[in-house]
Amino acid sequence: MSAKKIIYLGLFSLLVVSFILAGIIFSSRNQKLKIFFLDIGQGDAILMEQGSNQILIDGGPNSQEELEELGKYIPFWDRKIEVIIATHPDQDHITGLIGVMKHYKIGVEIDNEAKSSSAVYQQYLRTVQKQKIHHLRGQRGVTLKIGQTKLAILYPGKVLVNNSHDTNADSIVAKLTYGKNSFLLTGDFPTEKDSTIFQSGVDLSAKVLKVAHHGSKYATSEAFLKKVSPQEAVISVGKNNRYGHPTREVLKRLKEYGVRIWRTDQDGTIEYECPNPNQLCLVVN
Repeated sequence: MSAKKIIYLGLFSLLVVSFILAGIIFSSRNQKLKIFFLDIGQGDAILMEQGSNQILIDGGPNSQEELEELGKYIPFWDRKIEVIIATHPDQDHITGLIGVMKHYKIGVEIDNEAKSSSAVYQQYLRTVQKQKIHHLRGQRGVTLKIGQTKLAILYPGKVLVNNSHDTNADSIVAKLTYGKNSFLLTGDFPTEKDSTIFQSGVDLSAKVLKVAHHGSKYATSEAFLKKVSPQEAVISVGKNNRYGHPTREVLKRLKEYGVRIWRTDQDGTIEYECPNPNQLCLVVN
């Protein structure tokens, strides 16, 4: 190889490295809060990102699809996710988290410690142990903070229903607050537990509601909507799913309350961008 080619190759390599470093620096300084309701089919997966910090709630029903979606929004040089949260042990919420734990370094894993004998949940627990990830029980009173962003777990309390055949009753409900912005993230929280969360006295009001259980008729009651009083709603749901989600009943209730509806089966991944705490978060799809 000639000396000129060596020089050109060296300059090109330096240019590539410069672009990579510039990207890393820009990402670390870009402190906008972004919330992604990932399009991963019939399941839930919510990524919150501020600078180089991420919180991932649930991982959908497929590890490969989950990793592909995350790769679109997490820079390739960032191999750590600070917190993952499993709202409950259902396979359409935790299967993708198994792959995430194997491909990223995880700071803290949070789940409600509800019992389940499913093979997927047992694999999930083994992966947490094998990867030596720090575990924290998700219950009311646990709060995570990144700068001015706060994620507070509102439900469940210390006592669980612990029905291994239906774990929705213990599904984690969390509220994300960023200045004048608020998101209520409900997992598969069912109507049958409305009175329990109402009696706890927690503030459920939020500008954006992640509709529980993919729009099932067994969730998102009229009483629950009154408490939340959302302006917008996001439904994580798969196209032409066999459950008929979202149901007509839930869509009707949302429309009657004048709530703007976003759906992953129709809109793909739904991205909210929050420039600062004093500005409203807006969908940038």
